[in-house]
Amino acid sequence: MRPTPFHLNIAEDAYRFRTELDRRDIVSSYTGPMTDDILSSLGNSLRTKMEFDEADSKTSRGVFSALVEQAQNIMRYSAETQAPPSGHDVPEGQTPEDISLRFGMVLIGRVDLGAWFVSCSNVIDNSAIPRLRANISSLQGLDRKELSAMMKEQLRDGPPEGSKGAGVGWITIARDASGGFEFDFFPILGTDKSYFTFKAYFK
Repeated sequence: MRPTPFHLNIAEDAYRFRTELDRRDIVSSYTGPMTDDILSSLGNSLRTKMEFDEADSKTSRGVFSALVEQAQNIMRYSAETQAPPSGHDVPEGQTPEDISLRFGMVLIGRVDLGAWFVSCSNVIDNSAIPRLRANISSLQGLDRKELSAMMKEQLRDGPPEGSKGAGVGWITIARDASGGFEFDFFPILGTDKSYFTFKAYFK
């Protein structure tokens, strides 16, 4: 076991970290590889927390849907990956890249007046920013009716080039985010990558 530096109080360090989460109104957080099992655990915990908080059923559905959609985006598109070790079994029809771990961060919290938020972050290639920014920006300012019509059109036309899903994930979140949403990119110095964060609010 590595010795703890004499000047570091690990309990104090952990408490300060917990206090910072509280200051940011975060009730649940996860960072690391995102998998179906992790998503299931996060979802079950979130359901119980919202039940205990007596959250409105519509809000609960929106928050849970946003969690699932954003976590799946991490699993499909995060540029921070870990390939399987040499000799690891790769299912037929898949490649090592298909089963690589993809990393990201999920934050779920409450703000004033009972509103909730879901924030997900992950590393992306800078080359993906223009298209991602355009896709999400096109949803801002649209009402629920307009977003529902856009979703039907997207489902009819099929997923866009490069999409690993149905292509309606962002539309779904934007439609359900009754408190709106925001997103941003932070360039990672010395690399060709950036840190992408999307935050949706529900009330």
